[in-house]
Amino acid sequence: MPQGSLRVSVPLTNLSVLYKNEEYIAGKVLKDIPVKKDSDLYWVYNNDFRVSDSERMNGSLANMVTWEASTNSYYCKEHALKDVITDTDRANTDAPLNLDKDTMEYLIDKIMLRYEYEAQKVLFTTTTWGNNTTLTTATSWNYNTTTAQTPTSNVLSGCAAILGNAGVRPNAGITNFSVMASLKENKLVYERIMYAEKAIITEEIVAAMFDIQNLYVGTANYAQGKEGATASMTSIWGRDFLLAYINPNPGLKSKTAAATLRVTEKGNPYRVKKWRSEDVEGDYIEVQTKFVVKAIATNCGFFIKSANLI
Repeated sequence: MPQGSLRVSVPLTNLSVLYKNEEYIAGKVLKDIPVKKDSDLYWVYNNDFRVSDSERMNGSLANMVTWEASTNSYYCKEHALKDVITDTDRANTDAPLNLDKDTMEYLIDKIMLRYEYEAQKVLFTTTTWGNNTTLTTATSWNYNTTTAQTPTSNVLSGCAAILGNAGVRPNAGITNFSVMASLKENKLVYERIMYAEKAIITEEIVAAMFDIQNLYVGTANYAQGKEGATASMTSIWGRDFLLAYINPNPGLKSKTAAATLRVTEKGNPYRVKKWRSEDVEGDYIEVQTKFVVKAIATNCGFFIKSANLI
């Protein structure tokens, strides 16, 4: 019998492991508004729902009313990441690795993670929204068992606030997986749907219960700590809930709680560049984008801080 190993191990071509977030929701929640300049202004018409005295006596002049407009500003920041694939890398790479494709996908995912992180900082901050409330242990959705402060009553109060301040009904809810898990376990929520088909609390059922069209549940995580240290995984979307009106087609003379202003020169939404460098004897791949997540009409949102407490 031959001595020693008769087989050389090589990587499988039909199995590999890749750790990345399952889903990002920022791009689903926020609509892109293309812009040409890094910074500029946009018009904001005055919020005027006063009932004017429009009655006119015979032969008299009509009463005068006038509209007003001010401006608001934005500033887009560029985000770019690159990596290099050397000739040595290419010569020593086996299938199923595809260096160009895998590198591009990795860079895009890293920028998408940053986009998700930036969106959360804007959307899930109390000072962004004039209409907000902070729940306590007694009223948090994972502890609350009283009929006076149900999750439904919290959200419907938010609906009334948005309707009263912006003249529009909210159509979206944004939250985290842990908050959704608390809603699934909340007795008062279950009692509302216990006689429905299957009696299972899904995102669609919660959206219908809250009288909104879409419920976006964030599951993305990011690692805290320096590179090389033990990663401390943290949920991007925290334990809060945002109720908002998100215009599906934001534009002139419209309103939306928030949007992404993105410079078209840097891609829609991303631009991928590749160039050769003889200095390193390899090819650089770079992914670019330029954007800002902007709260546009803040009275179109209602923020519930600490919807779910540990």
